[in-house]
Amino acid sequence: MATLKTPKTRKLLALAAGAAALALTLAGCSGSSEPKAAPKHDLGTPVAGQIKEGALDGVTLTFAGSGGVFQDGQTKALWDPFAKASGATVNQDAFDAGKLKAMVDSGNVSWDIVNTTQFDTARGCGTLYEEYDYSKVDTSKVPKGTITDKCMVPQILYGLVVVYNTDKFGDNPPKSAADFFDTKKFPGKRTVSQSTYVDPQTVEFALTAQGKDVKNLKPEDINGAFDMYKDLGDNVIGWTTGAQAQQQLEAGEAVMGLVWSGRGYGAASAGAHVAPMWDQWMIMVDSNGIPKGVKDKDAAFAAVNYSIGAEQQAKMTELTSYGGVNTDAKPKMDATLTEWMTTEHLDTGISPNVDFWVKNYDALAAAWAGWATGN
Repeated sequence: MATLKTPKTRKLLALAAGAAALALTLAGCSGSSEPKAAPKHDLGTPVAGQIKEGALDGVTLTFAGSGGVFQDGQTKALWDPFAKASGATVNQDAFDAGKLKAMVDSGNVSWDIVNTTQFDTARGCGTLYEEYDYSKVDTSKVPKGTITDKCMVPQILYGLVVVYNTDKFGDNPPKSAADFFDTKKFPGKRTVSQSTYVDPQTVEFALTAQGKDVKNLKPEDINGAFDMYKDLGDNVIGWTTGAQAQQQLEAGEAVMGLVWSGRGYGAASAGAHVAPMWDQWMIMVDSNGIPKGVKDKDAAFAAVNYSIGAEQQAKMTELTSYGGVNTDAKPKMDATLTEWMTTEHLDTGISPNVDFWVKNYDALAAAWAGWATGN
């Protein structure tokens, strides 16, 4: 934030004061600068997954998600039932980080809840995102350690997981991050993210292969991690979307991939001979973020509170294959979904060092841009 320095002359100071007074006078005459007070709602004590019938009659909320099957599942499992129970209207939109910043900067925020990452809410907490009042959201059943900043309530648990071809390695599967980089022991091409979106866990995975503890990272480690991928040479191919990663696995273009767990499950469900490696997998959490300047914070809190109920989370898992964030959720899962469900393997997952990546995000983004463009 820029610091206001002492004006060079008293004349400048007087001019500035005069302009400010004029602006206040004009604003007072028009009456347009006064923000409207948020409406009061009778919401009671929050219990995850519950809302008083009709408590938000006449309220309109907009959820901005990541699209595709995931957002369709959220709509059916979370937002449509919430609208029916609360009386609110819940609209759907597509999340875009640039659009969010433009909304906040202009003071014209039209989204109420967004699907973003734990790194984004941590970096933008207080500037792009509102802090939660946790007395208004029941987080008692949220898995321990998944609330990583004051502007988030977790939305899903998923992971960056090594997926390997069982025809190639079924009798001798990879068992560690180091195995992913060992092309002598496990020959063949690997697919790795080269999308424009930065996943710090991709870096942490390579550093884990080097034997480093992600809790004790240093800025100089970042480039070293990308060197690991570059050293794979012709054995590495990139994916820029989750759909592409899944297709590469299904087509056998890669014998291993470091991919989002839902895409591995998608490939397996489509008949690909692939399996997940649950040793040293990287835990990922998406955030429910409330944009800074949202018009009705209490209504947004109530919607998030409803969405993390056990019943709602179980249904979402069944529809999307992503892990829920309520420890009481009991989704109905077949054998394939059970094999790929991250919440069944949390004991072998590695949680990211969120604080490190918030402090070193610029260095990460620069190194990632070089990796994604092949430089």
